[in-house]
Amino acid sequence: MLKLWQAHDRFDPARLMMKFEDGTDFDWDDLGQLVRRTMVIDRDRMTADCARGFRFLIDLTEEERTLANDQHQRERDLWQKLRRAI
Repeated sequence: MLKLWQAHDRFDPARLMMKFEDGTDFDWDDLGQLVRRTMVIDRDRMTADCARGFRFLIDLTEEERTLANDQHQRERDLWQKLRRAI
């Protein structure tokens, strides 16, 4: 959340999980250029692994949710508080 806040971006964990579960919103051709040409990309496995690995993001604290929705950086005190806590 701290990094997203600095980027002036909003974060919707449910939308991210839907993106992983759907799998069609990724640039698979671009990803294919980043791995060996002989490597087969298993899209279903990759998106399922990502959904499983990032599922913890659904359980944000109230403070993290507030910061995740603050794309205009109005919650500077909260950002400082959470930053000190890590």
